[in-house]
Amino acid sequence: LIPDFSYNIFDCWQDFRNNPGGVLKVGGSAEVEEYPLWVPKGSFPEAPEPMGKVALIGHSAGGWICRAYLSSRNYGGKKYNGHELVHSLITLGSPHGNAPGPAFKGVEWVNREDLTSYGVRALAVGGTGYKGDSSGTLTKNSYAFCCPIGTDGSQYDGDGVTPIESALAMKQVMPDSDEMLLDDVGHFCWSDVFGGETLAPELTQFHKDGRPWY
Repeated sequence: LIPDFSYNIFDCWQDFRNNPGGVLKVGGSAEVEEYPLWVPKGSFPEAPEPMGKVALIGHSAGGWICRAYLSSRNYGGKKYNGHELVHSLITLGSPHGNAPGPAFKGVEWVNREDLTSYGVRALAVGGTGYKGDSSGTLTKNSYAFCCPIGTDGSQYDGDGVTPIESALAMKQVMPDSDEMLLDDVGHFCWSDVFGGETLAPELTQFHKDGRPWY
């Protein structure tokens, strides 16, 4: 059940503009340790007492953000300690590998900690079958964005957005975690959303042709 809450488009816009770090370096820095504390807008009820632990599933960037939530370290002025409420984490096409640029400072931060030390089981899932040299400009640029300096993305395979190397990189930091590769599975349902054909025409056609996604 969804509890009663108050959150509107203006709250969303303020949270978007003031969300610390990122490519715009909101708050003056992209470094997690230097993020200013930002309290999200809107009104939300107090959470009830937990009745047990749950499994978290994070898609794309949601996977590494889940890792920040599970941590007991200070992220942007707050310790979330999500491991106290979570027994398992599954990530789908999430970028877990370090890469250059301010957009990956959060990934670098979560990669300093092995969450399995909290007793949290973890599984990283990646898709294959979308080659960087034959799946369109968005795929090639996305692979280059997620990988080290000096690569143009054309030599990688992945789900069309996240290359395999990054999707499975959590294993490097959390050696007790598990990983899974899904053949011919894409990142997103491109043909179901407005603008898909403009943003990613090749990926949109692949989805129209019946190729599955996470």
